[in-house]
Amino acid sequence: MLQKIGADRVVYPERDMAQRVAHNLISTNVLDYIELSPKFSIAEINAPRILVGQSLAEADIRVRYGINVVSIKRGDELIVPPLPSEKIREKDILVVVGSNEGVQRLEELE
Repeated sequence: MLQKIGADRVVYPERDMAQRVAHNLISTNVLDYIELSPKFSIAEINAPRILVGQSLAEADIRVRYGINVVSIKRGDELIVPPLPSEKIREKDILVVVGSNEGVQRLEELE
């Protein structure tokens, strides 16, 4: 109905919040999650232990998972954009964007 009267976009806050809460409950690695479309999302993910010590280039997240690391939260510091040479450290939070499938695969790493 709203789209018929000219609304460009309809927002469903309850649905959006439910999706965010569900992701936080399902995965302890996900700190925040926003679905951008049915196929793409942006998420804040605790850096998987298996990637700690590797540079972004070495981790090859874009090729392996089809997602991009758009920033790294390191304590009070926000690294935007992170360079390929940036090493992933323990307790880093990776802010990633990409396919829901790729984000989920990264979430599942230990």
